[in-house]
Amino acid sequence: MRLRKYTRAATKRLRIAGWRAASPLRRGRLTGDAPVVVSLTSYGHRLSSVFATIESIGAGSVRPERLVLALAHDEIQRGLPATVRELARRGLEILPSEDLLSHKKYYPYAIEHSAIPRPLVTADDDVLYPRTWLEALMEAHRERPRSTVGYRGELIALDEAGQPRPYRQWCGAESTAPSYRLVLNGIGGVLYPIPVLEEARAYGTEFMQSCPKADDLWLHRASLRAGFAPSQLRAAQVHHPSVPGSQKTSLMSTNVVHGNDTQFAAVYSAADLAMIREDPVSA
Repeated sequence: MRLRKYTRAATKRLRIAGWRAASPLRRGRLTGDAPVVVSLTSYGHRLSSVFATIESIGAGSVRPERLVLALAHDEIQRGLPATVRELARRGLEILPSEDLLSHKKYYPYAIEHSAIPRPLVTADDDVLYPRTWLEALMEAHRERPRSTVGYRGELIALDEAGQPRPYRQWCGAESTAPSYRLVLNGIGGVLYPIPVLEEARAYGTEFMQSCPKADDLWLHRASLRAGFAPSQLRAAQVHHPSVPGSQKTSLMSTNVVHGNDTQFAAVYSAADLAMIREDPVSA
């Protein structure tokens, strides 16, 4: 087990070293003709390693029409790493934004045009995505056009009275069946259809008051209200390798500490909770 762990870590480091060492002339475009936009955000010291995540997306079996890195104005003004500037020359778009924390990964794109042109796939900034990552999401979207689709999700646990249990008691999904009780975790990658993005932007930046550190909850509510029941890509959660040295923790662990139960209570209305409780899609 320990040898396998070291082998995986060495493989990741060699992959990243190869991207660093490659001549600019050998590096191809990051974007392609897949009718989807991929967006992520980053900040602070993490900007020095985000290139690895972006390279992994650009090395995919299909490449998105647009690959967007949304950054707060202050981050851009402080100057971007050479690795990010090089990626911009190869098709990465730097999208300036107010500092909306993790909501930057979708909100700047959602408000960019009055008519949102393409579905959005959100990614995290410290993950090495596999070659078929985007292709699999798009295939699942074609099969389940009335669903948001992601690699990892947790089911909202309900007590005997049908009330949501504390976040710590939620469990990982073990099915591909669409369900309003399923909250997709952005770290694995999630594809959001256009109507979900339209619903998410309809309330402006209200999320900064109700759930500033829980974009997954806000987007889940948008899916709920738009009538797009979330579904997990595979029957079991898929965990992608992280960028070595990154210190990202998941929504499940971090936002519990930062009052995720409080944010949950602030996001959902009585009507939303009734939909979660009744869950007509998976009943």
